[in-house]
Amino acid sequence: MRKTLIATLLLALTVGMATAADPIADLKNADQEWSKACQAKNLDQFMSFVGDDVYASGPDAIWVHGKATMREGWSKMMSDPSFKLSWAVDTAEVSSDGHFGYTRGTFQGTMGGKPSSGSYATVWKKGKDGKWQVAVDIASASPQP
Repeated sequence: MRKTLIATLLLALTVGMATAADPIADLKNADQEWSKACQAKNLDQFMSFVGDDVYASGPDAIWVHGKATMREGWSKMMSDPSFKLSWAVDTAEVSSDGHFGYTRGTFQGTMGGKPSSGSYATVWKKGKDGKWQVAVDIASASPQP
């Protein structure tokens, strides 16, 4: 009976370890949930992914610093009825200690009534609550035809 119990516990532990969360998959998921919040124009949800000390540069190549400053800019963009933006992650990596990672991909949308597309790179940092938070976000627009 005792051997059966030990074998069952070891099996449960092995299965649990095998199905443990994949940090790269978790980071890609955070990136895509952030995109979904943007698509929904849900500013509060969108900003919940952003760290307090964020640095960001959009297709206009202007850097902003701080969550409040970023919120102000995104609030203006999201209030534009023609604003649409989504992105898709191509690659992601996570540091060996699991505290930092990056995502890289492409974006497309409409800003200021004009189509926009390009590429992005986002540096993510694990928050104290265990959630991924944007530390640095850089977008580069592709030339439009």
